[in-house]
Amino acid sequence: MLPLYRSFIYCALLLLSLLALPAAAQSGGSTTPATLRGTVRDAATGEVLIGATVLVPATQQGTATLLDGTFSLKGLKPGAAVAVQAQTLGYAPQLLTVALPAGTTQTLEFKLAATGRELTEVLVAGHMDRESAEQARRSEQKADNVVNIIAARTIELSPDVTVGNVVQRASGVSVVRNSGGDGQYAIIRGMDRRYNYTLVNGIKIPSPDPKNRYVPLDIFPAELLERLEVVKALTPNMEGDAIGGAMNMVMKSAPDHLVVAATAAGGFSDLFASRTFAGFSTSGQARQSPSETHPAGYQAQPGDFSNKALNYSSLKLPVNSLFGLTLGNRTKDGKLGLLVAGSFQNTYRGSDRLFYQPLGQPKPDPQPNTFTFDEIQRREYSLLQTRVGLHAKLDYVLNARNRISLYSLLVRLDDAQHRHIVTNDLGTGGDVPVQDQSRFQRQQLWSETLQGDHTLLPRLSLNWSAVYGRATFATPDQTTVGLVRATAANTQQGTFVQSNTHLWQRSLDQDVAGYANLNFAATDRLDFTVGGMLRNKDRSNFYDYYDLAGATTGTGTNNRQVFTSYDQARFAFNSSYDGLAKTTDANNYTGTERITAGYAQAKLLLAQKLQILGGVRLENTRQHYDSQLPTSAVGKSGTLTYLDILPSVHLKYLLSERQNLRASYFKGISRPNLYELIPGTNNLDNEYYTSAGNPYLKHTQADNYDLRYEHYGPANSQLLAGVFYKNIQNPIEYGFKQVGNNSSYYQPQNFGTAVNYGAELVFIKYLGHLGLTGNYTYTHSSITTTKRVYYRDANGNLQNADAGQPTAEYPTAPTQTRPLQGQSDHIANLALLYRNETSGFNAQVAAVYTGRRIIAVSPYKDLDQWQRATTQLDFSTEQKLPHHLTAFLKITNLLNTPTVVEVMQAPTTSLLSAPEQTRTDRILVQRDEYNRTYLLGLRYRLN
Repeated sequence: MLPLYRSFIYCALLLLSLLALPAAAQSGGSTTPATLRGTVRDAATGEVLIGATVLVPATQQGTATLLDGTFSLKGLKPGAAVAVQAQTLGYAPQLLTVALPAGTTQTLEFKLAATGRELTEVLVAGHMDRESAEQARRSEQKADNVVNIIAARTIELSPDVTVGNVVQRASGVSVVRNSGGDGQYAIIRGMDRRYNYTLVNGIKIPSPDPKNRYVPLDIFPAELLERLEVVKALTPNMEGDAIGGAMNMVMKSAPDHLVVAATAAGGFSDLFASRTFAGFSTSGQARQSPSETHPAGYQAQPGDFSNKALNYSSLKLPVNSLFGLTLGNRTKDGKLGLLVAGSFQNTYRGSDRLFYQPLGQPKPDPQPNTFTFDEIQRREYSLLQTRVGLHAKLDYVLNARNRISLYSLLVRLDDAQHRHIVTNDLGTGGDVPVQDQSRFQRQQLWSETLQGDHTLLPRLSLNWSAVYGRATFATPDQTTVGLVRATAANTQQGTFVQSNTHLWQRSLDQDVAGYANLNFAATDRLDFTVGGMLRNKDRSNFYDYYDLAGATTGTGTNNRQVFTSYDQARFAFNSSYDGLAKTTDANNYTGTERITAGYAQAKLLLAQKLQILGGVRLENTRQHYDSQLPTSAVGKSGTLTYLDILPSVHLKYLLSERQNLRASYFKGISRPNLYELIPGTNNLDNEYYTSAGNPYLKHTQADNYDLRYEHYGPANSQLLAGVFYKNIQNPIEYGFKQVGNNSSYYQPQNFGTAVNYGAELVFIKYLGHLGLTGNYTYTHSSITTTKRVYYRDANGNLQNADAGQPTAEYPTAPTQTRPLQGQSDHIANLALLYRNETSGFNAQVAAVYTGRRIIAVSPYKDLDQWQRATTQLDFSTEQKLPHHLTAFLKITNLLNTPTVVEVMQAPTTSLLSAPEQTRTDRILVQRDEYNRTYLLGLRYRLN
């Protein structure tokens, strides 16, 4: 944890050095020795109100309440009855009088009443801002289950502009980053992405991932959120396939008054100050492969392919841009509310990578499974990401008992990535392979939700949802060209054309679902809810690829084609098969998933202290797939059906008005991805073993326990401390499985039982203008899987021992016990905040610490790849300006923290001489540097 503290202190000093200027704005302006101090609170709840204005009308001296709800007015004129007024948005002003003798300090407490207005047939009451941190804390306190919430106002001040980066600020959550350094997938409490699901407004959404059901979070612009909820304990009315937890993106909803917000910002990544951004045009790319544009059985020709996507343009410090607009209002009668919001982000990102390409099979000497590599690569990534988000919320109040709403969401991420690789950069001479790849990838998600809320009887209510979701993924004509630079004296000199590949891939994940919930409030302390859900999922994937080789110029040793430009390079197929569509590839498949669920739950309040929520959920699953495997293949098509009974109980004991004690249990599941069930085999990625799907894969079940103490103090202060335990049956991990005499496949399997347990701490404390927020999570997990050992036996013979190949030294399959993939022992967030409501200056420095974790499970014993612990430091600030404007600055990755991947094995003597191999106790496999990003902008808000 030491790197986290060092980094935090470094940036805290930077923040504190900025405080002098806004602090100077607090001068009282009078020398009369009288002072007034006090607090402004909500009259109903007793909560302090931050940013409320306290004013002496007679002299117009005023201030704003601080982060703890207190205020201080100095230099006031003495008087026997001085009038003082407090006011803030959404509350009626309050005017009090106080005696102020000269030279004294007096105290005063305001209690403001929330305002409201009565409308025809409907009452819209004054309420706390739904996007505020205050509302987030209140929602956590009143929640029926264990949840952590990040509010829109908190997100707005944070350094993050995508949901993928926001989620890492929640306790117990770490992220898997994309090649540009942004968070993409969430790991919750050490449970990898397969064990979590994503919701929008409480509704599950499909995934654009071509093989998996989890949703990439970097698609979503953060400014569309009202709040982000991380749910860690499921109630019966929630879908049961989350063992780690669920992420619920609550989007901005229709307001009860006019709301106008706009954002414009620009910035850059200083990675492209040291090198240029190499981009390419995506126009003119072939959207379909030759097999789609020609009759069945067509033999593709080299002329069918274009390498125009490899014509790169170089940019120095290209400008990132971000724009957002939100408009919302409600009609005068309060019946119809509408909000429309949009976000556009165009960002240039990248990374520089040193990569040791592991040899598929390790060496047997000097010890079994000795890590080795077949090449060293220097990789440069240039990514142009265009992120678009549009959403609209319309709700209509028919009368006091009936309300309907329609929610529409469209998000799209276009990712144009150029990857440049120089291989074998060892300075030893000989051929140096060079590769360029242009990949354009579009991920899109569209969702429509129609909902209704109805009061059928005074104590009987019904709500329902009809949902359509469609997620697509497309990679048209991913183009890769390999060259070779010949430098050895005994070879033909120059740069030569070597290889060319073209890949097309498209996927569709489509959901049609219906939800219904019927609630009966038997008494003020007891209510019952029953409900059901039906979802039909259709999934398909298309995959087609072509491998070509550089055309030769003749015969003999000097027959290689000299490279001049990618447009002029000529290619040929090595065999006629290479030009045919891949009609037996398991990557081409269709699948369906039908989920039928019902639940019953009851909530009981005993003696105004103990709340008990319990019930059971039944989920019936039917999965079916059809693959493009040959008709004779076992498992070409398959169907799985199973029923899960998922009980849960949640206890919340009110120790006091501000303290809760929670205990919960729930049973959760995780379904295998449809693609994992398809038994297609391939050894394209590695010639030393064959990977395959597993049609006999079972779904995972887990018993989950939580215990948490909660304290919600004044001024949004908070202390949460808890422990959790998970017993996981049939976890899905990869390992070797015997499929015949002396043969085995590397495939997803169920490995008995795994355990996962840990502890969490969350704290928030404000004092005056300063605030300190943070969280820390300790997690420990354990699983035992089969592995392979490559070694020499006592006679010096080479042996491969695994589940399919027992040997004298290993009569049973070798196994290894390790943490679950993605699980870090330690995760921490720490942020120092400064807020001055008087001057309108806010700032924060935020550090994220992620402990080391396995990011790639090796099929070979002791060769799992570990990501080294990292500390990322970010800074953000904003200054309010006249005319509803705010200027803001966001800087991420201040310390340019690299991502480092290692194998925890002592390197051989020869390996120690390779670039950046500086440790004697571990081997560097990969090192990524992303550099810093800067964003400066203006925000307009009228609400």
